[in-house]
Amino acid sequence: MDHIIHRAAIAAILFDPKVAETLLEIPDAALGRMFKNHLCKVAGVATVYGIDLPALRDEEDKLRKRVKPESKRTAGHKPSPRYRDANPERYPLVLQGKVLRKHDFCISAGLTEKKLARFVESQRVFHVFFGPEAYYPAFFLSTTIFRDDFRKVIRSLGKADPWSMFDFFTTPTGSLGGATPLQRLSAGDVEPVLQEAATLAEQYARLFP
Repeated sequence: MDHIIHRAAIAAILFDPKVAETLLEIPDAALGRMFKNHLCKVAGVATVYGIDLPALRDEEDKLRKRVKPESKRTAGHKPSPRYRDANPERYPLVLQGKVLRKHDFCISAGLTEKKLARFVESQRVFHVFFGPEAYYPAFFLSTTIFRDDFRKVIRSLGKADPWSMFDFFTTPTGSLGGATPLQRLSAGDVEPVLQEAATLAEQYARLFP
């Protein structure tokens, strides 16, 4: 963790040598919150555009191993005991910040919990469960997709369960030219995504009448 923060500090100073003085004037709690907010938003953008952050990290590790001995990796971390009833296959999404706890999502999105609940009720946003806790997909933080477009798609997905919805938004589809629905929505191509969502809703209704 110290290594990550150290690199972030170096990146900020290289971007603007005067930035260190400005950052030091910001209260500790506010600076930490700003950094965390941007982490959440970056995870959301990475999800929208299908950027494989772990793959990029692995490539960087391969380069680092040429000059450094191999160190312990965090990829093998197991979920906390509090998540013993959760699907372990979903845990990497938690680690990568692709799904966020309510508190982090609300602060990053600039929403109160009450307003977020209204968004969920109106189907502009949905949450998934990992163990007993609700998480919110970070791709909802992307400013390249209108919340009303999310609402149209979510409603078209009908009674599909939340994790199926998450998979729908993030999985490349041949009928969409190999793009994910998120990528097509980001480009403003809403109608093809609505058609795909309706097809999935029909399939889901047949499997789970």
